[in-house]
Amino acid sequence: MRDAATRVDVLAIGAHPDDVDMICGGTLAQLAARGKSVAILDLTRGEMATRGTPEGRAQEAQAAAAALGARKRIILDLGDGRLENNAANRRELIEVIRSLRPTLVMAHYWDDLHPDHAAAGHLVRAIMYPAGLAKYPAQGDPYRPNEVLFFMAHTPFEPSFVVDVSDSHERKMEAIRCFESQFYRQGSTEPPTGISQPEFLKTLEARARHFGELIGRRFGEPFIVTRTVPMVDPVDHYAPFPKIYSSKTWEQQGTANTQPEN
Repeated sequence: MRDAATRVDVLAIGAHPDDVDMICGGTLAQLAARGKSVAILDLTRGEMATRGTPEGRAQEAQAAAAALGARKRIILDLGDGRLENNAANRRELIEVIRSLRPTLVMAHYWDDLHPDHAAAGHLVRAIMYPAGLAKYPAQGDPYRPNEVLFFMAHTPFEPSFVVDVSDSHERKMEAIRCFESQFYRQGSTEPPTGISQPEFLKTLEARARHFGELIGRRFGEPFIVTRTVPMVDPVDHYAPFPKIYSSKTWEQQGTANTQPEN
């Protein structure tokens, strides 16, 4: 029997070091604070990045994981800039899944502008079923997570749900700032990139505020699932939230400029 201590509640899978931190770090920090065991898997070392080095990124990634409260962070070497949904990568990912045996997996939405993000999403979707096949040629006992939650990077989608990360947003930003080689540093001589601009972290915060507003909270992170979201008690689920309505509903009522009741 596999040691229960190696099992985790959540495994967040990103294409590059810093992906999950920027995109769903608030959710991971919140779950860790609530006593859930969290692990992070980076599929590549980020060796194609304009700034920094793979070795430096690895150190930054471990510091960020600690800031989020993650139990462990694994960095694979599946090829930055050339990540593929192929047999070898599926086998390697299945072996990680079988080792950690997470209840939930978080991964990139498969329709993304960045080809590595898209490949990561397709790769995760491709291994969820065969991970549970006893005869699949990979090490470890067969195992399937309960669900995969896909997070949003470049390409927007209509969320299946939004996680309230108001209490963990600052921990998320602390983790992101651990990747100091990638973001703005006054006096840096490295080439500028899109995410090294001074305003980039404010852009991340604005995005979190947008999704928080959709659920009547300060900050939120969106997810989509491919199956219907199960629920046991809708009353308890919605009890902590204020009365909120979509802008479409208010426009239909002719009161688009009216603020929802708090």
